[in-house]
Amino acid sequence: MHHDFQIDAIRMALTLHETRARLAGVYIANANRPGAHAMRADVATARLALAQAFDASGAHAFAHWLHAAAAALQPSADANAAPIRQDREIAEMAAASADYQALTETLARHFALMRLAIAGRN
Repeated sequence: MHHDFQIDAIRMALTLHETRARLAGVYIANANRPGAHAMRADVATARLALAQAFDASGAHAFAHWLHAAAAALQPSADANAAPIRQDREIAEMAAASADYQALTETLARHFALMRLAIAGRN
């Protein structure tokens, strides 16, 4: 995969985990509010689309899978959602935060390697 594609895919993965954390925060804030509606993003589909993007063999296929991941991350009302449970949402927020941090560290290492390559050091 081309480096530009990798960065775009990682950016989308960061968006995925940011969306998870943001939705969990909204649920925690609204857990005791009467009539609060649950919203869900299709994280599983977004992850699958990102995996396909990483395996894509061309710019067109890559763009297609990134678009599919972005579409899956659009929150929508979930009429069949169980009542909001604060403990579940706090765990989801913590997991999303840990995943986001791991990706930012990976991206920082990637950029550090690129800086070394540009500087011509081994």
